Amino acid sequence: LTDAVVIGGQQVYQKPYSERQILLEKLCQSIKKSSVKRWQEVLAIRPLLYRVEHFYQLTASLKKEYFKGHTTPRLAHCVKDQKLLVHGIIFVRHIKDPWNMELSTKLKKFYFFNCKTRNSQYEWPSEAAADFGYTRLSSLHWHWDPALWSQVLQDEPATNKLLETFIRMVQPNKITRS
Repeated sequence: LTDAVVIGGQQVYQKPYSERQILLEKLCQSIKKSSVKRWQEVLAIRPLLYRVEHFYQLTASLKKEYFKGHTTPRLAHCVKDQKLLVHGIIFVRHIKDPWNMELSTKLKKFYFFNCKTRNSQYEWPSEAAADFGYTRLSSLHWHWDPALWSQVLQDEPATNKLLETFIRMVQPNKITRS
């Protein structure tokens, strides 16, 4: 489950992405709790969320692991006591254009910058919250070829350069600086 329009009969598509994620986490937890012992347990998980600036930390945790039904090791993201089979990354934009979130070099604190008005502020601008439609339409899906990632893991750690290369290839006008 990566996002939601309706949860428990309540429309949530206009709520900010972070709020929708909290509601999805609660839904996943409630699905995992079976009220009847003889029912088959349903596996409902929400993908792990990482900020783009933590991409290197994410790729550094990738390892080759064996999974049930596979005779060769597969790319896995090991978190706590779980190993998750990795197929790729979905990049989700949770802030609407013309807003961007930037890191202040002096204060080391995130601020919000409006590209149209050239105004900046440290408080979250409510008009910048992306609804479901915007989040879905602006997301990027990066399917990982297992052969490529096996080679990357053998040669050197994946870097932010790899990430930038992908984004430039898919949406060249979205990268403003390197």
